Amino acid sequence: MTAHMNIAASTKILVLSDDAAAASFMLDTFGSLSRYDVRHLSMKALGEKGRFDPTQFNLIVLDVDNGNLLQQPELFAFRASYRDIPLVVVSEDLPDDMLRLLFRLNGNDWLKKPLERRALIDMISTHAPGTGASDSRVHAVVSAVGGAGASMIASSLAHVLAQPTKNSTPRIDLFDTDFCSGALGYYLNLVNDYDLKPVIANPSRVDLEFIDLVRKRHSGGFSLLSFKQPSVLMAPKGRELVLRMLDVAAFESDHTIIDIPYYDTPWKYEVLTSVNSICIVTEMTVPALSQAKDLFANLVRLRGSSDQIFIVINKYRSKLFGLGLRRQQTEKIFKEIPTQVIADDWDTLSEAVNRGVLPFQVNSRARFCGAVGKLGALVR
Repeated sequence: MTAHMNIAASTKILVLSDDAAAASFMLDTFGSLSRYDVRHLSMKALGEKGRFDPTQFNLIVLDVDNGNLLQQPELFAFRASYRDIPLVVVSEDLPDDMLRLLFRLNGNDWLKKPLERRALIDMISTHAPGTGASDSRVHAVVSAVGGAGASMIASSLAHVLAQPTKNSTPRIDLFDTDFCSGALGYYLNLVNDYDLKPVIANPSRVDLEFIDLVRKRHSGGFSLLSFKQPSVLMAPKGRELVLRMLDVAAFESDHTIIDIPYYDTPWKYEVLTSVNSICIVTEMTVPALSQAKDLFANLVRLRGSSDQIFIVINKYRSKLFGLGLRRQQTEKIFKEIPTQVIADDWDTLSEAVNRGVLPFQVNSRARFCGAVGKLGALVR
């Protein structure tokens, strides 16, 4: 899974192409992304002095089609004058003699036509100045056992990360990968009845337009993708579909929160090894704590490090008397493992679930909300 970053200012892209279909495809692709400001000109503009100022663009996409354009000296003169501007080239499959001319352009990348939307987006996001995957954050909230409350934590974490800052309003996606129940859709009163079956067999149909079509917008400032579609788990291409949806959903997001169930799925560990941070949510019982510790050890082995893996003990109840587990005992179990404790807040959580709202909307000063706020600060 690839996560892409959000940039504050638009990246200006110039598309030079005489192929109307390819140009239309590129304009449509880039135009669907708010980070890009795209302009199209025909190749003859290269010979029209003063027609445009190349220095106003951050990246140039040059379509040399079947390669005949590589015979034009003005093309190489243009490139020599503006070598500092990143250049990516698209073309048909070219013979060796044309490829030698193509190399002389000293471009940053090349893509063969017919163009594929995802490959085009990935290429542009790699070479456009200021883009890359490092500043986009993807967070997993995974249950160690059933009923630990990970979904409620995930939705509240999305709300915390969605809060506007002085300079920007973050773009947040919340993705529910429990296709057996689609629980988040029910919790947040945003049930999605879109039938994924037509795209399960053809995951390549998943693009930005598709995600925009099926996502639900929550008043808390984030977008939700949650589906009750158990067939995804058993479908031969279910894994490919989910990973592609995650990848595309994360493309324009500053933060993506993935709610992952306790049971194994074909994509579970591939996702968990790729994300920036992981919150393992468990309860204050011996079996649940043991499951969380085992999952932690497995993830450390798969990721090669324990960095940004947190244990979250949810629904914690302190007792003055009794034989229940105490917080000091959990510290002995987890030792140096980063552990966060969220006190049980039944009144707030039950009202939130019954009303289909966030706990914040019930009581912004609730202990649960404060604890998730601290968790947001850790993963942000």
